[in-house]
Amino acid sequence: ALEFGDYTLAVTVPDTWTVAATGELQNERDVLTAAQRERLAAAKADEKPRFITTPEEAAANRAATAKGTKTWRFSAKNVRDVAFAASAAFLWDAAKAPIPGTDRAALAMSYFPREAEPLWSRFSTHAVAHTIDSYSRHAHPYPYPVAISVNGPVGGMEYPMISFNGPRPEKDGTYSAGTKWGLVGVVIHEVGHNWFPMIVNSDERQWTWMDEGLNTFCQYLAEQEWERKYPSGRGEPERIIEYMTSASQEPIMTNSESVRRLGPNAYAKPATALNILRETVLGRELFDFAFREYCRRWAFRRP
Repeated sequence: ALEFGDYTLAVTVPDTWTVAATGELQNERDVLTAAQRERLAAAKADEKPRFITTPEEAAANRAATAKGTKTWRFSAKNVRDVAFAASAAFLWDAAKAPIPGTDRAALAMSYFPREAEPLWSRFSTHAVAHTIDSYSRHAHPYPYPVAISVNGPVGGMEYPMISFNGPRPEKDGTYSAGTKWGLVGVVIHEVGHNWFPMIVNSDERQWTWMDEGLNTFCQYLAEQEWERKYPSGRGEPERIIEYMTSASQEPIMTNSESVRRLGPNAYAKPATALNILRETVLGRELFDFAFREYCRRWAFRRP
């Protein structure tokens, strides 16, 4: 649970590698080809994802021997941390993501190796942009210029503007509906952490529900908007009956290191409670106003 700051980040890598990082790339001419710069400029104006590093370029980078190094430079304002990913194997696609309630747009991007295809180019950047749209309407307009999903060995982890997500297809490129939903769901969840706790700066080591619970609730809303009858794992009351009738109960206001079943307690219970408040107790109009007001008041502050 860090404080906010402005960062500059320089990552020096072999010259065949591509770098993704928190913030905006500052030196495109030093690290991208003319064709890649043209594609990146076009992506900023197009809501349909397009490749910045193509499959053919990624294959060539992966096979080549580096002849030197390149330094990728990024700048990020008003964030509480930075992270990066670097690889010679990355394909890179991007699309414009309009931010509801503003005249701005973010750049939604994904970085992934060929092992993630064709799943990732079909769904990852779309899911990033969808998250920006949904969370900006339900919580707070997205304040940052980019939002990134990276495929690699991490199942799901979040940092400001960049997240790491694991689902991949089978080795022959096929995938099940469950794998598709798994990718869309984890991208929504990890990108969604930009709001909780990256914007609304709660301390998840103390009160995990204020981070994971609020995010899981917004994830549920975004999943239901993604696809009719999306099989959300958390948020529907029937999904939590087993836990709520078990003996493993602590209040959600329990320090995270003292919770016996962190997933049901810190993710599912608050997400379900908020869903019931919205649909049954308060109604959507009143609940949505109150939830947005909470996010407005506590944006870039520590509740």
